[in-house]
Amino acid sequence: MDTGRRLLLVDGHSLANRAFYALPALSTNAGVPTGAVFGFLTMLFRFLQEKKPTHVAVAFDHPSPTFRHGEYDEYKITRKPSPPDFKAQIPVLKEVLDTLNLPVLELAGFEADDIIGTLSTQAQEHGFSVSILSGDKDCLQLVSPDTRAILPVRGITQVKEYDPEGVLKDMGFTPAQVTDYKALAGDSSDNIPGVKGIGEKTAVSLLERFGSLDGIYEHLEEVTPARVRNLLAEAKSIAFLSKNLATINRDVPLPLGPEDLEWKGPDIPRAHAKFVELEFYSLAQRLGSLRESEKAGETSGGVENPEGTHPIQALAAPAAQAPAAGSPDYRVVDTVDGLARFAEEAKATGRLAVYAEVSEITRDFRWPSLIGVSTGTRCFLLRQPEMNPEAWQDALWTHFGPLLVDDSVTKVGFDLKWLFTLCFKRGIRFSGKFFDVLVASYLLDPTRSSYRLPEIARKYTRIEVPFIPMKAEREADPASAIAATEAHFAVGAGSCLEAASGLKEDLERQGLTHLAEDVEFPLIEVLAAMEATGVGVDLPLGRSIRKEFGEALKSLEEVIYGMAKEEFNLGSPKQLAHILFDKLGLKPVKKTKTGFSTDAEVLESLSLEHELPAKILEYRQYAKLKSTYLDVLEDVINPTTGRIHSTFHQTVTATGRLSSSEPNLQNIPVRGELGRSLRRIFVPSQGRLFLAADYSQIELRIMAHMANDPSMIDAFVRGEDIHRRTASEMFGVPLDRVDSDLRSKAKAVNFGVIYGISDFGLARNTGVSREEARHFIETYFARYPMVKQYMEESIENARKTGYAVTIMGRRRPIPDIESRVRQKRSFAERTAINTPIQGSAADIIKLAMVKIYKRLQDEGLISKLILQVHDELIFEIPPSEEQIMRQLVTEEMEGVMQLKVPLKVDLDVGESWYDV
Repeated sequence: MDTGRRLLLVDGHSLANRAFYALPALSTNAGVPTGAVFGFLTMLFRFLQEKKPTHVAVAFDHPSPTFRHGEYDEYKITRKPSPPDFKAQIPVLKEVLDTLNLPVLELAGFEADDIIGTLSTQAQEHGFSVSILSGDKDCLQLVSPDTRAILPVRGITQVKEYDPEGVLKDMGFTPAQVTDYKALAGDSSDNIPGVKGIGEKTAVSLLERFGSLDGIYEHLEEVTPARVRNLLAEAKSIAFLSKNLATINRDVPLPLGPEDLEWKGPDIPRAHAKFVELEFYSLAQRLGSLRESEKAGETSGGVENPEGTHPIQALAAPAAQAPAAGSPDYRVVDTVDGLARFAEEAKATGRLAVYAEVSEITRDFRWPSLIGVSTGTRCFLLRQPEMNPEAWQDALWTHFGPLLVDDSVTKVGFDLKWLFTLCFKRGIRFSGKFFDVLVASYLLDPTRSSYRLPEIARKYTRIEVPFIPMKAEREADPASAIAATEAHFAVGAGSCLEAASGLKEDLERQGLTHLAEDVEFPLIEVLAAMEATGVGVDLPLGRSIRKEFGEALKSLEEVIYGMAKEEFNLGSPKQLAHILFDKLGLKPVKKTKTGFSTDAEVLESLSLEHELPAKILEYRQYAKLKSTYLDVLEDVINPTTGRIHSTFHQTVTATGRLSSSEPNLQNIPVRGELGRSLRRIFVPSQGRLFLAADYSQIELRIMAHMANDPSMIDAFVRGEDIHRRTASEMFGVPLDRVDSDLRSKAKAVNFGVIYGISDFGLARNTGVSREEARHFIETYFARYPMVKQYMEESIENARKTGYAVTIMGRRRPIPDIESRVRQKRSFAERTAINTPIQGSAADIIKLAMVKIYKRLQDEGLISKLILQVHDELIFEIPPSEEQIMRQLVTEEMEGVMQLKVPLKVDLDVGESWYDV
């Protein structure tokens, strides 16, 4: 008889272990591993909501030996020790379960399976229906008409629920026969021996015929073939021992029974605090839904107010999440009248916060289907209705568009570049004061790996912004995921306005206001314009070069196989190591965890001894360029424009430099004809030209400025070849007697010093001995003592302040500058030296981009900035504007900032990127 009582029993260790290996290594910002805990909770939350249990318990294995070890010393002896990162998470998991008010059970001498077996048996006797959530198939022996087992079949999202019929269908035997099967076939994971020589198919066949282990031995003479009969006869005692080891004990002396496991829901304040500590923000937002799903189901339709909007509580279908503490309600706007009223309110307040992430919502880049906005008094979600989306788009631009070009409305948002891009596509220009929360957060801490609005809001406001659910959560609970996503954007928009105030104060306090307002914020529009314009591509030429590269790779393969005198997988470091070190007898250079290294540095070194490593390097270069750029050409070319619209990232590098992706055009090699040849593919529109402007030796000029070295400054002021001048100073040779070899060595030292190069590194780069390299460096510092002083002062300043700073005040934290680990400390010291130089170069070229872009707009020129690659700017220009662009670009780039040395720009014009 169904009493309405539902018991959920969870195998803590097995489920956590499953999660640990199914998910990538997750950790908090402080480095605390959390992947197993997060995956466990994701599965647990799903089945707490789906099964709606009235009673719950989580069982764990006790670390002490079990009764099974007493019967068989080698029980589970083959199992490897749990990784330290996994073991460290079990106490954390138990702490989390405590905040959820979920009983945790473990008992010395027994395993979690035994606790679950005992509770499930008792529960059935008292009229419970039972669900067992486990990562271990051993629990299938507990399945009955009133007990189901839920097992993950892939990762943590795909599971299978077993009833007795399901066990028979999948396994080939019934739940009651699970232990008999293991008695015969054994279990390698638990080191249960079974009958040696009997495999899975034979075991299933025997059970189909004789029913059980007892039945088999009662009719042993009937077993065929004779080989199997003899194996069974010889291993009878082992077979019954194996059955005992595999059998779950259902009579464990537990202090609690099923009736004592009633669950009344989590302690939400405690659980929320713990989840935030572990950075499980998306799960924290779901806490309220764990015991409110039935209540939410009653109100899932929502009661809209007369304006057609409703609060957060009514957003979702059954099992939707309740609002987090500290999260404001918001209104949904999905009508034309609602849009008009929202726009009037924003115009009246003079404040507009906008937050949406196109890629998170839709692949229709004309406009996101969800836009979070705030007027400073209320939050709204602009949701595209399912009916008549075209009319919605028109209404959106009719009422929302004017706010974007209204100078009297201050705009605030998180990652506003997408909004500039959409304005370009609509033929309007985003206007008025604005503040980007993402870019401001990046300036205040450029070393973070990610910047997420919920974390920023938590730091600067009291608002809890729900996280966009992860894939596993979306699959487990789609309704809750939709509600959380909508709340993320609407509440997030409101948080942007509040966070902006605190961020402005921190920017001012750290001296970063000028950098933000005059460089980084204006640069957002510049990058959006570059992305919208894109760069032209000669696709037929690209395909031709791809074919050439493919033929070159085949030719290289034949040459390499000929040298190795056998074919092998060129992409396998293990097979290559065998060829190099075992077959050819070359001496290994360095060793890794998996064997001898065959990385580029090693191959370069080995190339001095044998030609094959050099050919491998050449093969790898062809293969990398082909796969990275040539093989994906059709994928990265926009079918509408026929151009590549690379994405420029402003908040990625710690130095302040820009990066790009899809594709990464900044990684196309500059040196070497092979890499440079790819630049032939990139061409201007018909009838246009490329103008390239490249800062000449900008980092050396910045070093001369910052070090205030009179000799270096004099060389740049005179317009001398700095490498020739350095060679003359270092080697005591008149300028007109410096040959190419001396200049090359001086050049290596000049650039090496910027990066804190060692004598070992310089020797490797130049091919001289380490002693010669040490002499070069010592001579260099003797001739340029102020450079040495600059380096020492940079390290000392970083020790005092904890960061390095550029000409424009950009800061980079250097936490390892006092590390006790020599390698970390050495890297930090090199970072303290080169960050002011690299970062200042980034500041200068960014400011130049902003100034040039403004002049292009103000003077109504057709020319456009389309690419930035390190110290180089590429423009697409009509031939009629060549002279004015040469003058304009030179003026702005060379005059962008006054240093103690002149900035110099090299200009060139051509019909492809290669030509310039």
